[in-house]
Amino acid sequence: MNDKDFKFKTDEGYKYKVENHVLPPVFKRAAGICYDPKSENPLIIIDPTLSPRRELSVSIEEFAHAFFFEKTEKKVRKFSATLAKYLYSRGWRKTL
Repeated sequence: MNDKDFKFKTDEGYKYKVENHVLPPVFKRAAGICYDPKSENPLIIIDPTLSPRRELSVSIEEFAHAFFFEKTEKKVRKFSATLAKYLYSRGWRKTL
């Protein structure tokens, strides 16, 4: 397993770092969080204790937020749940 943080740039040039080895802030009560791309250091945090299937869905959701931050939570969740369900039905699984 690679614990190195993943970094990427959105189509609008915002540079994100993804942390998947720390828990999201407790006060957020979220499985994942995507900070505003206009913040000083945009960050995505994904709860490392999630089941593999839930991690897939949350990862898709948080990346969708990074690229489409203006979209509502409801729309991003619908998109991510649909894509995760499709990928899982096609055999995508987490391997270590």
